[in-house]
Amino acid sequence: MEGALHASAPNARFMYRALIELFITILIVLVARAVLTSVMRGISNASANAFRKGDPQQSTAPRSANSPTSGELHKDPVCGTYVAESTPFRQQISGQVFFYCSDACREKHVLVAR
Repeated sequence: MEGALHASAPNARFMYRALIELFITILIVLVARAVLTSVMRGISNASANAFRKGDPQQSTAPRSANSPTSGELHKDPVCGTYVAESTPFRQQISGQVFFYCSDACREKHVLVAR
């Protein structure tokens, strides 16, 4: 019986060592992930700022009402994509105006609606 107790002691040490190594590995992965996320976020912000500085359209002035990014969004009845009201792909059918993401969606809907 005494020999069985001594045989389990190395197994217990091995188990604790394996748990500690697993914990350290997880900790290293989490730290590396946090560092990489921070670096990537910094690069993304820096590049976005560089593009804004080079673009004279980007300013603190409010956008005009006929800007392509202003207006309501409408759901394309064919594919479900939301498109801006300023899209060139629109069709009036039975007194209702439909907005489309592409000419292909407009053609599909016109065929079905008639």
